[in-house]
Amino acid sequence: MAKEKKREFKQFKRRKRRPCIFCVEKVYLDYKNVDFLRRFITDRGKIMSRRSSGCCAKHQRVVARAVKKARELSLVPYTVD
Repeated sequence: MAKEKKREFKQFKRRKRRPCIFCVEKVYLDYKNVDFLRRFITDRGKIMSRRSSGCCAKHQRVVARAVKKARELSLVPYTVD
């Protein structure tokens, strides 16, 4: 008879999510503040994901709206060459 093999899985520790900068410090995001907006844009000009920017869902939507508005007013480029 063949022996049954048990699969062993490694248990990964979940990393604690860093708190949202807007929730903790009560920072107001404005589309005209380009230097602060660049924190949430990659070097290619894309909007960073929630996971990498560290924002909560509510404030990530605000960030996306602000970046899109700044792009439309050509304060921030759509793409970087």
